[in-house]
Amino acid sequence: MLQEIRSVLTPNAVPIQRYTGVEESFEGVEPLWGNLTEEEQRLADVTGQPGQPEYDALIGGLAEFDESLLEDYINGTPIPASAWVPRLKSLTHRAQIVPVLFAAASKGIGITGLMDAMVELLPPPSGSPEDPLSGIVFRLERDKGMGRLALVRLYGGRIRNRDVIRNATLGLDEKVTQIRKVHAGHSEDVGLLEAGDIAAVCGLSRVRIGDVIGSAGLIPPEHRLTVPLLTVQVKPLREADYPQLVAALQELSDEDPLLDLQWHQNERELHVKIMGPIQLEVLTHLLRSRFGLEAEFGQPTVIYKETPSQAGIGFVAYTMPKPCWAILKFHIEPGERGSGLQYSSVVKPEHLLPSYQNEVARRVPEALQQGLRGWEVTDLKVTLIEGEHHVWHTHPLDFVLATPMGIMDGLDRTGTTLLEPYVHFRIAAPEEASGKILHELTLMRAVFDYPARTGNRLMVEGTVPVASSLDFPVKLSTLTGGRGTFTTRFDGYRECPEGFDIERPRRGVNPLDTSKYILSMRNALGSTR
Repeated sequence: MLQEIRSVLTPNAVPIQRYTGVEESFEGVEPLWGNLTEEEQRLADVTGQPGQPEYDALIGGLAEFDESLLEDYINGTPIPASAWVPRLKSLTHRAQIVPVLFAAASKGIGITGLMDAMVELLPPPSGSPEDPLSGIVFRLERDKGMGRLALVRLYGGRIRNRDVIRNATLGLDEKVTQIRKVHAGHSEDVGLLEAGDIAAVCGLSRVRIGDVIGSAGLIPPEHRLTVPLLTVQVKPLREADYPQLVAALQELSDEDPLLDLQWHQNERELHVKIMGPIQLEVLTHLLRSRFGLEAEFGQPTVIYKETPSQAGIGFVAYTMPKPCWAILKFHIEPGERGSGLQYSSVVKPEHLLPSYQNEVARRVPEALQQGLRGWEVTDLKVTLIEGEHHVWHTHPLDFVLATPMGIMDGLDRTGTTLLEPYVHFRIAAPEEASGKILHELTLMRAVFDYPARTGNRLMVEGTVPVASSLDFPVKLSTLTGGRGTFTTRFDGYRECPEGFDIERPRRGVNPLDTSKYILSMRNALGSTR
């Protein structure tokens, strides 16, 4: 078993317990540090070693990563616990070794030891209650009495009952009514949440999963929420449940904005964004258990994006039919990959009032939701370089209408390049399947390092397009008889191969068709003018 752990997971696995029995006869565990028998303690005091083969293996494992221990170990010099236990902790903190413990949840064996080891050996959470408030909402739950419960991981500062805290993501303040600790299905109001801890915060009626509380300064980048790379159609099993399904998905999308519920008018279809097939199982369960709805999901498709192919100018003079007046000129240029949208304005207030400029700034991200191919446009710099309003004819909503026309005019001039999502992958599999696995990776347009071999296991790391790797987990299971693993993490968007093109049907009227667009928008905005 230990050899398999070292082969499949990490070669730096070091057992820190001994166990009695295996499988059905598994009876218990004992730690190799602390809680020694009297005889073992006597031996440890005299020799530094309690005379256990497991103990010798533990010291030998530590010695591989610590020169001072290695020298004593080779020379047979007794190593007291006071010398090696701190090394065990420090090596674990630095992830140089991975402690191995043994437990059986069904029998209730080893659970206390596992919890003790987590407290003793894992590094404590960073951050201080004296730091600026910084946390993230990682989950939402609903309580019949308290309403929405926001589970918050706090990285800095503290929150007390009745505090007014800042939701940096939404740009609003909300008052905390209670702070509850949840344990084994029960919760109690503790009134305080400090850095390094997790609790359910009540009173945040508009909060969503992924929202930053306070500031993002102390939140580690790797703890930010992942990016959905797939979109999928969803529909109820019973046509009569369509209104209830829309309401349920809207509620879930309000809680988790990454779902991004969309209604495709022309196709009359509901779509949500997901991160992978497992999330479909979670959504199916949520709809059934929370809303009493049965739904079915279509085949997931990849979310592509667009980016400007070159720099260019976008211009719009929305002055007819009157009354209206909004003139805008944008400079659009490609940005660094992964930079998203960077917007700025160099227009002076006397030429375009700040209130109108603010309206333009709000509408630019919306205008970029659909590019020339229908995909979101990203990794670009947009600068408002000219703007003009009219004292009598301009209405603020004129810039709501004009901004998409100016942006799309610019994209039409610059052209756009199609981007596809990539993931970084790691494959661990039996060595005998290496030839077939490497062949599949080549067919998927993967870029990978030279395979490493550990014992009879093959390890390969690299990057691969999401589109070509959707079915690979199933293929890998077939190729390896279920003995292979394929783990991935998002690795950004990259340009598609030359000649590859895929368009998405546009929702609504294209701003490039100015006459139809103006008519459509005026009808939509008419009641507010």
